[in-house]
Amino acid sequence: MQGVLKKVWMCKNSFIVTIDGPAGSGKSTVAKLLSEKDGFFHIDTGAIYRAVGFLFKGNPTKDDIENLHLEFYKNSKLTIMYNGKDMEGLIRSESVGFYASKCAKLSYVRDFVNQKAKDIAINGKFVIDGRDCGSVIFPDADLKIFLTAKIDERAKRRAKEINGNMDKIKKDIILRDMQDEKRNIAPLIRPKDAIEIDSTDMDIESEYLLIKKLIKEKYEDYNS
Repeated sequence: MQGVLKKVWMCKNSFIVTIDGPAGSGKSTVAKLLSEKDGFFHIDTGAIYRAVGFLFKGNPTKDDIENLHLEFYKNSKLTIMYNGKDMEGLIRSESVGFYASKCAKLSYVRDFVNQKAKDIAINGKFVIDGRDCGSVIFPDADLKIFLTAKIDERAKRRAKEINGNMDKIKKDIILRDMQDEKRNIAPLIRPKDAIEIDSTDMDIESEYLLIKKLIKEKYEDYNS
């Protein structure tokens, strides 16, 4: 099946970069820079899980998902709409992140999110970040990155991002890491053939430049 998927993507002229890793490692931020500076379209799979988590408080039934009508718009970034409303401002709290992690344990939710990502990543350059983008959704991605950082640094970044209490956020991240790593379906792992980057002592610009360098080194015909 993987060979077939790779053939389809190549025929559709897509260039896929996946960035996996735990919460607060900088995945979404560096993906946004690749989108803004290098013309990649950013697919944040975590945002889809967060949207589902927000709508169903972490406990959607299979019928809920089968009847869920989220709308996805490809502008400069992926915009998720529900009943005509942009969900971005509703889904970024730590509590919604916890709901998203609960949803991620459910096979029918994962199937829903994975299929949406595959449907979107056709014809163009795409950077996809999440927990299993390189291990499950796009196993034949052109480049796989596993981005991590020490827990205190990740908590500090998230607290700054949402103006929250660092101690509470650290506890929430530890709990979410545990949920993501121990779930039976598609747990958080370093994908096969992924390049691991520890971003603890790196600023976001350094992360971005390193990933851009890796893209150019591996693919000589890549043009930003």
